[in-house]
Amino acid sequence: MKKNLSELKNSKPFYLFDLILYLLLIAFIAAAFLIVFANENKGVSQGFYVLYDNEIAAEYFYRDGNFKIKDGYGAHFSEEGDKIFFYPNTDDYGEYNLIAVDKNKKTVRILDATCAGKDCVFQELSETGGFIYCAPHKLKIVPMGFTNPVSG
Repeated sequence: MKKNLSELKNSKPFYLFDLILYLLLIAFIAAAFLIVFANENKGVSQGFYVLYDNEIAAEYFYRDGNFKIKDGYGAHFSEEGDKIFFYPNTDDYGEYNLIAVDKNKKTVRILDATCAGKDCVFQELSETGGFIYCAPHKLKIVPMGFTNPVSG
C-alpha cells in the first residue's frame, strides 16, 4: 500500500492517539521526578562510628555530644576536652591518632597521627558524608547510616 506524494503531504504528522500517549508519558516522567525529588534522602548522619581492626570500637552522636566507647576498647581511647586520642597499640602509647570533633559544625577530623603517610590528616567527615581511614593504625571513621561500618 504505497501512498502518493500528495497523500503524504496532506497527512498529519501526529494523530490524536499519539499526542495523548506522549502527554501521558511526559506526565508520568514529571510525576516520577517529583516523587523522587520530594522523597530524596537528605543524607544527614546522626553521628559516626570509630572502627578499629574493622570492629566498632566507639560511636559518637551529634545530638547529645557523647563519645561512647564500646566494652573492651577503653584502653585504646583517651579524651582530653574536645580531643580524643586513639591508640592502636595499648602496649605502646607513643602511636596515636588525635581525633577532633567540632560539635557546632558536626565534623570530625584527625589533627595529628604518628603513622608515616599521615593521609588521614587530610580527610574530614561531616554529617553529610565523608570517610577517614588510617591503614597503619587500622582506624576507620565512618558516618552512621551511610554504609555498613564493618565493610571494606
